[in-house]
Amino acid sequence: MRALITAFNNLPLHQQLATVACLCCLVSSLALVALAAQSSSYAQANLQGEYGRSVAEQLARRLGTEMATDDRLGMVGELNKLTEQRSIAATRALDVEGNELAAAGNRELGTFSYRAPIVIAGDQAGIAEVALNTTTQDSTQFQFLLSLSGLAILLSITVYLATRTLALRLGKNLQAVAAELGSVGDPTAVSINEVEALRERVAALPLDLLKPPSVDRSRADHHYVTTAILFIHFRSLPGYLETVDERRLQRYVAHIHRMIYGASGFYGGELEVVRQFGLAVWFTGVHKVASPAVRAASCAWLIQQSAPKLEEKLRRTGGLGVAVGGSELGRGDSEDIYPGLYTQAAVDDLELLARQSGDQIRLSDFVVEDVELTTRVAIEKGSDGSLHMGHFADGHRDLLERQREILGRALVSGNEPDD
Repeated sequence: MRALITAFNNLPLHQQLATVACLCCLVSSLALVALAAQSSSYAQANLQGEYGRSVAEQLARRLGTEMATDDRLGMVGELNKLTEQRSIAATRALDVEGNELAAAGNRELGTFSYRAPIVIAGDQAGIAEVALNTTTQDSTQFQFLLSLSGLAILLSITVYLATRTLALRLGKNLQAVAAELGSVGDPTAVSINEVEALRERVAALPLDLLKPPSVDRSRADHHYVTTAILFIHFRSLPGYLETVDERRLQRYVAHIHRMIYGASGFYGGELEVVRQFGLAVWFTGVHKVASPAVRAASCAWLIQQSAPKLEEKLRRTGGLGVAVGGSELGRGDSEDIYPGLYTQAAVDDLELLARQSGDQIRLSDFVVEDVELTTRVAIEKGSDGSLHMGHFADGHRDLLERQREILGRALVSGNEPDD
């Protein structure tokens, strides 16, 4: 059965639809034929019953006269006269005890199904029995059912051909669509069934690239909180691109990366290249040390204080411009790009501040509104109205000094200078 279903599923669409329509039509038609046969048999049985009982009663009246005179020859004559009719198969007369007095006809053509009492002077003197010949009626009934069945089969074949013709048009349209998809997708052979072929063609297309990313709010909520941004501008890197070979340039960038990565590691910062010569370190969420703004300022201080020792080791100028700012949203990700788009304006402002920072750590107006930052860090204002970071509070300064020593040892140990 499973093999039959599999073979049917592999047929072309027009054959599947035509077969299903044909079978449905055939089953419905045969059900109507069966209902018609039952109704016809019931009507024929009622007619035969009425006719048989009427003939039996008529025969009983005739035999009553013959039996009253004890005329056996007359009784036989009456029975023979009745059996001459094609509808009567056999007749017989019985006495009150059931003994046969006379009989006529061919009993093999029918059974004695109809009886009537023979009455003489008000008393029952015997029984008249009649057997009907139903051969003709049965043959007619069979031919009638055979004709209806043939008509049902003919109608089913007609439905098959009509459905197949209509389904061929649909199948050709589906084949055309599948062929177009195959020209831009997987050109390998597919099923001969048009619907299955179309499904395989669609499955081979890179539909995932066309689907917009679904934003999981439970995962994206961390992008919708206030974020501190540390922007680092590589001032010296454009000049080194023209004067330093690629191997040494890679080592230079790797050392700077290691320093920034180590400093940000103390405060849970996440690095990201956001401009050609600009790097952003993102600070967000809750941290045991301080708020994101204080962590960004602390990381900036560590980088500024560690850069001279690294420059001495590398024998090259780091030339890092540093600025600290923030945004109301985070950097976003591949599932939700809105926060990243929103934050670009803040990154642009920080890039400008970092280019103009000189040897100071510039601060944006957004970040100086953080109460915890203003409590732990002195905010200094330049003559041009610019804001830059001053000294830290004593308690936090001690923590930064210890972290600077740890970072300095990690940067110098095991590193050879570029010659």
